[in-house]
Amino acid sequence: MFARIFAVASLVAFVLADGQCNTGNIQCCDSATSVENYNLLASNDPSLIAIPADVVGLVGLGCSPLTIVGGGAGCEANQEPMCCSNNKYDGVVNVGCTPINIGL
Repeated sequence: MFARIFAVASLVAFVLADGQCNTGNIQCCDSATSVENYNLLASNDPSLIAIPADVVGLVGLGCSPLTIVGGGAGCEANQEPMCCSNNKYDGVVNVGCTPINIGL
């Protein structure tokens, strides 16, 4: 368990030192899509709010913050680490996300 936490902490320190996530927090997202594709989904689902087309970056779906302090875990195997600008719509999606290339 300690080795896993250390590995994730090292990764986060590397990412932050490398400047890859200087616009917000690292998020673990279930999936990511373009604003255009998300808005197509939103047009067919009244529970989703459309996002302005001029938003830069991807839309992260099902995101939660990466936690390593206090024994928290990193992203699950089916999640993708993303750097998001902390702009949340309706508590469901994060916008302005870019994938973090871990390269492990």
